[in-house]
Amino acid sequence: QASHPADHDEDKKDLVVAAACCLRAEAAKNNILQTMGGEEAEMSESDMSEAADFDIATVDGPALTPQISGIVGLCITSFLWVIASWRLLYHYSGWCSKCCKRTKEDEEINHLRTDGLTTKRLLHGLLWTAMVVEGVAYADMVGTNSSNKLNYVLLDIIGRGILEFSTFVIGTVHWFNITSQARAGDKKLAFAIFPAILAILTIAVTVSSTFEAVTLLHGGYDTVHGFRSQSDIHRITLLVESVGWGIHAGIVAICGRMVYLRISSLPTFSQVRSHAKRNIITKMIIPMIFCALSYLLRSGWMAADFASRLVSPETTFEQGVGWWVGNCWVPTFIPSIMLLYSIRKRDREPGSIDGVPETLLQSPNAEMPADPFQSFQQTFRDFEDEDASLPSKK
Repeated sequence: QASHPADHDEDKKDLVVAAACCLRAEAAKNNILQTMGGEEAEMSESDMSEAADFDIATVDGPALTPQISGIVGLCITSFLWVIASWRLLYHYSGWCSKCCKRTKEDEEINHLRTDGLTTKRLLHGLLWTAMVVEGVAYADMVGTNSSNKLNYVLLDIIGRGILEFSTFVIGTVHWFNITSQARAGDKKLAFAIFPAILAILTIAVTVSSTFEAVTLLHGGYDTVHGFRSQSDIHRITLLVESVGWGIHAGIVAICGRMVYLRISSLPTFSQVRSHAKRNIITKMIIPMIFCALSYLLRSGWMAADFASRLVSPETTFEQGVGWWVGNCWVPTFIPSIMLLYSIRKRDREPGSIDGVPETLLQSPNAEMPADPFQSFQQTFRDFEDEDASLPSKK
């Protein structure tokens, strides 16, 4: 059909009106940008960093915003900080109360307390410090809603990389000290080798983490994501920490097995009912099992992240919900609770262990100087008391 001239004129008018509207909108936009001084025209460095965090690909589930991760982490660290503060004051109160007047009953109860810095007090102090450092990092994440250099250094490098590893190593050393006093026969060499291995691992993790912090702050990296995807020292630190946590898990498992074998080999242990046996063993072994599994979990996540960085540097494990749960929150919360439970000082009569009858800990040949279980009995009577090497019963 032939179009009418009036229809062409109407179409031309519509095009002119649309073009005029576009020109007016563009002019209004330019006026607004000029009025605001061009602040909306360019993104700041922090905005670019935040945008990069949400644009990266994750392979462990949906990426959590820094604010959400910070809120969850702040709740966990605050809870642990309160408990660590309470237990820290409790453990140091006996040491500091020497300057106060105490009754005769208090003296009888506190005569087993050890003065000075013990592994229990050191562990509580390190855990308290770690929770403070990580709490500051999480609070910064909540306030800025970004993953910046400050909270990365405090949380990933100093908090989890140095302080947490050192804290948990102190707990394992404490368990070995307790077990070593049981005279484990041909395994005496293990009580010197394993703590030495843990000391070497702690030094390696501390050194690699220190280099990572220096490289991030002074290496010319604009964003944390750019540092993670491009830095060789970050990959090295992932490898070192993965190996360190894995070996630590194995050592804790070995220590738990040694404790189990020593308890089950006591001559009087056969006199206890099966239900009581299970309770006795699980109360001593469960903290070690949970700690070993948590260390192994963190080691596995770091190994996976290291492999991912080699295969696809732009793909990360360090932003998804799986990373936060499997590498950050669970391996921090569970070992902390287990260690605080394991080394707590219980109100008890000297010579007993929470529900364990004294006849179980006594050997039928207790009067014999060569009794192989004599030191074991004395040691586990003080399992929940301060770090002290007490004289054997004669």
